[in-house]
Amino acid sequence: MTIRLTERDRRMLVKCAVCRWLTTDQLKRLYFPEATLNAVQKRLRKLSEAGYLRSHQEHPTAEAVHAVGPKGKLLIEEKGLEVAVGGEVPRQVEHMLGVNEIRIAVETSGMKVVYFFAYWQLANLGWAHAVIPDAVFAVRTPELRTFLVEYDRSTETLDKLFRKLGLYDQGLAEFHFEAVVIVTERTRRLDLLGRELRRKNLSLPVLASTLEDVVRTGFFEAAFVVLPGGEKGKILELPDEDLEA
Repeated sequence: MTIRLTERDRRMLVKCAVCRWLTTDQLKRLYFPEATLNAVQKRLRKLSEAGYLRSHQEHPTAEAVHAVGPKGKLLIEEKGLEVAVGGEVPRQVEHMLGVNEIRIAVETSGMKVVYFFAYWQLANLGWAHAVIPDAVFAVRTPELRTFLVEYDRSTETLDKLFRKLGLYDQGLAEFHFEAVVIVTERTRRLDLLGRELRRKNLSLPVLASTLEDVVRTGFFEAAFVVLPGGEKGKILELPDEDLEA
């Protein structure tokens, strides 16, 4: 099947290459905000049938997810980007989609985003630290402000998360960050995080919010809780003393 690619299609393929997998809804919000869901699904289906996208639907009522297909890979590589094509949908695709939801919230915030890298990108960028965050991003306000991100789906015990926080607390050589941002799926998890942090002897600043609030309100407009103290505020407007280690 042959189709004529639009500039929007090309930009979408680049985003899929960076993000690996995106849902129909995520692509609609990014590239077809005014279109109907049916129209978006038809366009994505055409791109998939033509080999530019790879689409997967776990079952008939599940939302489809999309990655770069073989023809899209050739197109993207012409731009100097490396694209991995093939293999199954990752077992932890829901985690990947959540990290990409955070990416979208940051990148569409209107802030000047210097970079946003997810965990699958860091190795190719020379990340040499033993602990790998789910994401790291920086914005200019006008000063450069850098944050580590952990996406907590509440599917694992808190022990793994706190082991990572302990390593962050020791510092990352030659990499300065302002705070660790935890985005969780459940409001109740915020209370658990706060209680556990009170028991730890950690000095690093930890900010937490829910994915729902971040998506609905906007990443830099959402209310983040400073843990373990409980103060609330926008991530870039919290007093310096709240973010001091």
